Formats: sequence, C-alpha cells, structure tokens
Amino acid sequence: MSVVRVGRSRTISLLGLNGTSVLIEATLLSGLPNFMIVGLPDAAVNEAKERLRAAFQNVGLQWPNMRIVVNLSPADRVKTGTSFDLGIAAAILSAQGFRELPQNIGVFGELGLDGTVRPVRGILPAVLAARQEGFERVFVPQDNSDEARLVAQIDVGAVTHLREFATMLGVPIERDQKLAKVQSAKVAKSPNTAPYVDLPDSSSNKPSLDVSDVCGQDEAIHGLEVAACGGHHVLMIGPPGVGKSMLSERFVGFLPNLTQEEAVEVAAIQSVFGESVRALPERPPYAAPHHTASTAALIGGGNGVPRPGAITRAHHGVLFCDEFPEFSTSSIQALRQPLESGHIDLYRARARVTYPARFQLIAAANPCRCGYLLDGNGRCTCSPRERSSYRINLGGPVRDRIDMRLLLRRPTKAQLKLGGQYSTAMIFDNVSAARERQKRRNKELVVDGVMPCTPNNAQLPGTWLRKNTLIDSQVSRSLENQIYEGKLSMRAFDRILRIAWSLADLHGNAKPTDDDLSQAFLLRGEGIEV
Repeated sequence: MSVVRVGRSRTISLLGLNGTSVLIEATLLSGLPNFMIVGLPDAAVNEAKERLRAAFQNVGLQWPNMRIVVNLSPADRVKTGTSFDLGIAAAILSAQGFRELPQNIGVFGELGLDGTVRPVRGILPAVLAARQEGFERVFVPQDNSDEARLVAQIDVGAVTHLREFATMLGVPIERDQKLAKVQSAKVAKSPNTAPYVDLPDSSSNKPSLDVSDVCGQDEAIHGLEVAACGGHHVLMIGPPGVGKSMLSERFVGFLPNLTQEEAVEVAAIQSVFGESVRALPERPPYAAPHHTASTAALIGGGNGVPRPGAITRAHHGVLFCDEFPEFSTSSIQALRQPLESGHIDLYRARARVTYPARFQLIAAANPCRCGYLLDGNGRCTCSPRERSSYRINLGGPVRDRIDMRLLLRRPTKAQLKLGGQYSTAMIFDNVSAARERQKRRNKELVVDGVMPCTPNNAQLPGTWLRKNTLIDSQVSRSLENQIYEGKLSMRAFDRILRIAWSLADLHGNAKPTDDDLSQAFLLRGEGIEV
C-alpha cells in the first residue's frame, strides 16, 4: 500500500481586522483527475483552482494528473479572498515531493494566469496576525512588500512570480526567461523591541486648509475647538452657504497627529479597503459619505462576510455627514450603537465581524428642508408639517448621543470685514496641549476598581463625572429641574459634564469652573432644534 504524501504551508485568514493561522494541506490521490478545496472556502478561494491550473501550465510546472484535495484548517471557519493562491501552490508542490516550507513561514498572494503574483487586500493586519501567531517570516506579493515591512520583528520576502517561488522550493525549471526574482529583504529586529517601525516625520504632512478662510463664525469655530479637545460629536445647524462644509473639512486639521498604535490601526483599515499602504499615516482620516449612501455603505455589511463601512474608514478620525437629516432613517438610527461603543458588530448567517469605529461625528443640517428658516423675512417656504417631518428623521436617541449643537447664522457685513480671529495652527496647538492634560489625568482613571482606557473626555464614565465634578448649588438645582421636567436626560447631563471637562482642559484648569459648566450647557444646545 503506497503512502499518500501531504504537502503543507501556512497562511493567515482575516475576519474583519483579526487574523487566525490557517494550515493549508494538499494531497494527491489516485482516481479521476479532479481538484477540490475544502474547509469552507468562499467563491474567491474556490476560483483559485482555475488560476492555479493555468499558472502552473503557463510557467512550465507539471500539473498533477490526479485527484487533488486541498484542506484549509481549521475547516469550520469561513475562508475569504484570493490571498490563499500562493500558499495552495506551495502545498501542492510539497505534495509532489519538493521542499516544504517550515511551519513558521506564512505565504500570501494571488496568482495571475501567467504566474504573476498579484497584491491582495489586508496584508498589514495579516502580517500583524502572523507575528502574533509566532511566524518568523512571510512571503508576500512584491506590490505589498512595503506594507508588510511596516511590521517589525518579522522577516519579509517579496515574491513577483510563481516560477521563481517554485525554484526556491527546489523545482527544476530552466531560467531562460527574464522574470522577476524573489527579493528577500530582512527587516532588522528593532533594538528596543518596538512592535512597529517608526513613523515618518510629521512636518511633511501638515493640513493645507486653514480655518481663517471662514469668516463670521467665530462662535462655531470655538465650539469645534472644544469638540476637538474632548472628541465630542457635533451637529452644526444653519442656512445654506454659511460655512458648515468648510468648517467640517478644516476640523480634521484641529486634531493631533495619530499615535503609533492609532496609525497602525488606521493603516490596517486602509489595507482591508484595498488601498496601497507604503507608510504609516500621520494625520487622522476623514470620511464624508453622501447622504444617499446605503446603510451597508455607512456602517458596513454585504453578503457573506460583512465588509467595513464609512464609520470604520473614519476610525480615529472624522466622519462628516452633510445634509444629515437627508440620510435614510435606517442609516441614521444605525449610528446609535457605534456612537456610544466605538465599534460596530455585524452579524450574518456565516460570520460575525466586529470592526472598530471610534470616529468623531461632525454632522451638518439645514434648519428646515428649504434651509431658510433662520433668515426671517418670510424666506422659508416650508409648511409646519414639512418642518416637523424634516426634524423627526433624526430621532431623539441619535440627537441625544450628539454632544454639541452649534447654530450658525449668516455673518454680518461687519463680521465679514473683520475676518476670523482663529487659525488652524493656533487651534491645533491648543487642542494638542489640552489632549496631553486629559491623557495624563485619564490614564490614572479608576472606575469600580477597573482602569478603563479613556483617552478622550467624550468617553469618561458617568459615575466618575458625577463624583469628581463640583457643581455650584444654583447650577445644580437648574440642571436637576430640567432632568425632573424631562427636558434633559441623564445621558445629556453626563455629556454636559464631559464638555465642561474639555473646556477646563482647554483653559488649563484642574477642574471645571462654574463658567465652564455654564458654557458647556450652552454648547450642548438643548434649545436648538432641527
């Protein structure tokens, strides 16, 4: 009885941004020629059969005229994408008797019909997972090699063609064609064992848009400065043309540069979206979906394994929703959970995926459907019913989760002549200093015996806020009356306290003053309706 040889290779299967090690096993059995892939492959993985057969024959490799069975283990988890092609090829070559890659080496890459190794999505999170799984070396497509080398403490080999990869495994192929070679590039182990390579110099990527371009909206700019300090969600309300979109585009320039960990998360998300990543990003991301975007496009979804949406693309950055009430009701209500939790859970029959979504929402809305309600002089053409239907789309729970509401009016002639008193560079410095203050304070935060990760004031727990915020008796009575009368929810009360702490950090105070609390109540904008 002949012994059946099993060839093996290893790779990583991504589910969302999380990866797990996958053992690829290939065996050649007697019987009618057939090629079967088992282990819950999706359509893209199953189509690898035709890509592999064509690539083998076109580069001069012998295709086994036998029954080929490939198993992707663990077999009870869904495998998606085209990154398994090169690993399956390595396992088949090993089953034919050629060299088998060690089990601490991972293989990634899609095969073209001519044997070219093509780039794939999600290389950065896959290599991060490979390092965590104990892999010491990975082979990736040449076009993904810069992205893979962003991860330190793991060796990276860049592969351009199946022919050269097979030669490395000991397959005798004549080198009579000028093909790209396997360019192995060792990534030096960092002497301080840092998990990632250093960020490039941030001075080369300063924001180009300046808030000084916006005239007559100093109050709104100050409100956005406070929002940037604490990571608060904002709803801007005003007639068309007053600068809501301009302010949102410049708001991302107020925010500090990404930390090392944040930059890696943002780069991993960009990789999953299929964007080319050659360096860690320095600035927070900015996403601005159109108001006609579907719910799946906004929060993520799709058939099979859910894909990330705009809220994940805006992770550690800004999500701008212009014409916010014009979004579908389902899309607006779908934001309720991620606005609170900082992540989105997407459930499907075959998979459950959690994507990060710690974004800062900047929403803009007209005061009514025609937009001219605040202009007076009878310019508004909306009926009371139209105004009511326009407002009701937001819903109370979503409005309650938005920390601040800023009212923008048309600037006067005097304001236009005076110009703006703010600049993006000035606000950037103020916000960076305030963020450092809250980071020093919040890193020591202990709630119910647990030290939570709350880098921003917008995430401070309500129990801590109510315990550590000193409120003047008169202010306290006013707030208590509003809560009792149902004009103010406990969630809104906590958000007022969070805004007050951001004002204190902006002013350099150890704790919020009475003025900070009064201003926080105004910035909350409980009386402002849309």
